Amino acid sequence: MAITYKQAQKPHQEPEGAIRVGSVRTFMDAIEKLGSERDFFNFFRGHSNFSYKLLPTIYRNEGWIKNEDVLHKELILRCPSDFDQHASTFQTLVKMQHYSLPTRLLDITMNPLAALYFACSKGEIPNEAGEVVVFQVPKREVKYYDSDTVSVIANISRRPTTFEVPAQGLSKEEFNKQSEIGYLLHEIKKEKPYFQPVIVSEHLESTVCVKPMMDNSRIIKQDGAFFLFGVSRNKTSPSRIPSRYAVTTESRRILVKHDEKDKILGQLASLGITEASLFPEIDSVSKHLRHQYKESNKI
Repeated sequence: MAITYKQAQKPHQEPEGAIRVGSVRTFMDAIEKLGSERDFFNFFRGHSNFSYKLLPTIYRNEGWIKNEDVLHKELILRCPSDFDQHASTFQTLVKMQHYSLPTRLLDITMNPLAALYFACSKGEIPNEAGEVVVFQVPKREVKYYDSDTVSVIANISRRPTTFEVPAQGLSKEEFNKQSEIGYLLHEIKKEKPYFQPVIVSEHLESTVCVKPMMDNSRIIKQDGAFFLFGVSRNKTSPSRIPSRYAVTTESRRILVKHDEKDKILGQLASLGITEASLFPEIDSVSKHLRHQYKESNKI
């Protein structure tokens, strides 16, 4: 069973049994009651509208997913100095995500207060509660930026929209002789020449939790990580986050009251969680300072 949330253009009716919070204190109380497990990592995802779908941006517009490989190439050819030619495809996707290009990554964090900040942002649907989703991922299943499985899934982004996972029932040898897999192996070997020419079909249709290289200030400040999405049979259909990762199930969702968002942002600011701290680039810091020292009177 996969995690799905319906997206709407007007406020949804809030689910019965949801945990509703209106302050940092009640939020942290809710997180504590959910508990933690020794052999698991806790990850958090905050979004401004609880009807938000847990999907990466590349799957939020038909034109984007149909042209994923083109988007990938166009950004690099137009801004070559911003991309290390020796970087892995996953690292490239992280940088593209940083610059707001649609990718098959979904941001998550290990800092619950950072997730709460994002849940308090202004959403596309006015007067709808925000939400923080909590995931517990077994430590043994968390991947790192240099994982072979991560390379396999990330390089799907370089393949055209016609990419499909070969038919089920093939032996491992037959599967890896298929032309679609051969082209994918070619992409992987560009970054990992030593990669053995064997791809496991299940990896292509999985969503994995990845800890990235801490090579930019935003990831460091947000204590960021990602869900990296594969495909579901063909490239236009995404894989899903395993439902067993979800701690906040349909009856235990943490909703942030829409009329308490500004108050919570003030409380978070007193704890050092602000736009400037989470987005330490100079333009975000300048925006934060401008807002902080703005007075009501205009000249």
